[in-house]
Amino acid sequence: AVRNNYNDTIGSDHAPHLRVNKDKEYPDTPSGMPGVQTLLPVMLNHVNDGKLTLVQLMNLICENPAKIFGIVGKGYIKENYDADFTIVDMNKIIEIKNEKIESKCGWSPFDGHKFKGTPVYTIINGDIKMKDGEILGEASGRPIKFDN
Repeated sequence: AVRNNYNDTIGSDHAPHLRVNKDKEYPDTPSGMPGVQTLLPVMLNHVNDGKLTLVQLMNLICENPAKIFGIVGKGYIKENYDADFTIVDMNKIIEIKNEKIESKCGWSPFDGHKFKGTPVYTIINGDIKMKDGEILGEASGRPIKFDN
């Protein structure tokens, strides 16, 4: 579906439930998984595997959501838009480890898995907020505005 451009967006299901809750039997376990921190390494690995292009990925996770939801000042790197973007290293191989998960739940379904391609910098409003997996400084984002 992604390779053939059948879907408009890709997002993470960031549902950071604790393991004690996820280890219950269905239907007593909450749905979802933590995914914000792992979305890009997983998807960049797919780019490296030829399952989609980097341009497709940018459209699916940046441009299209901004257009579809009418998010003001987001989705593009251009004049009068927020200076929010991520710099990636397409060749860097990382192993996701639970102890490196920043979410309060502290686990990932990808624990122990290796991925090729990862964010190395995240810039928010022009300020470096993540470098090589380490969060820098205090939170400084602004509420998202919608045009519709």
